[in-house]
Amino acid sequence: MSETEDKPATAEQAAVNAAPAVREETAFHGQALKAPARRAHARYLARWRAALVDPRDGNVRYLGKTDNISIQGAAIICEANVPIRQDYHVYLEIPQPNGKSPVILELMGKAVYCNLANNAFRVGVSFKQFHGDAEKLLHAIIASGKLKQLSDPDSG
Repeated sequence: MSETEDKPATAEQAAVNAAPAVREETAFHGQALKAPARRAHARYLARWRAALVDPRDGNVRYLGKTDNISIQGAAIICEANVPIRQDYHVYLEIPQPNGKSPVILELMGKAVYCNLANNAFRVGVSFKQFHGDAEKLLHAIIASGKLKQLSDPDSG
């Protein structure tokens, strides 16, 4: 860089200038994750039991209920502060009518944020891989129109 070119005053300013323009969501753990400015898929109100299981040892680490869901992820309300940037086996229990056994969706997900809200922790889980028919079942449930849509992906 020559003496006549504009040069940032500090390395920190240079990093800020080079950073992409994205919205950041601060996790409860004090770390910031870059989040896209818009959602790609609509979110739906769903109050399903959820379990986050450690893929290394198979132990249930966190239990909660979904707050909302999309084909790409879910917000889960738990009583515990869930570490972010960790992968989990995610089990979602979908109640069925007429006393039938619930349907269990199994997939892999990553905790992308965890915020304290209303005396509970809200955990954002991004779905990475579906097991068995889980993706097909989730698409069918969303397409059935039985879940209330919370957001339109085009409206941000």
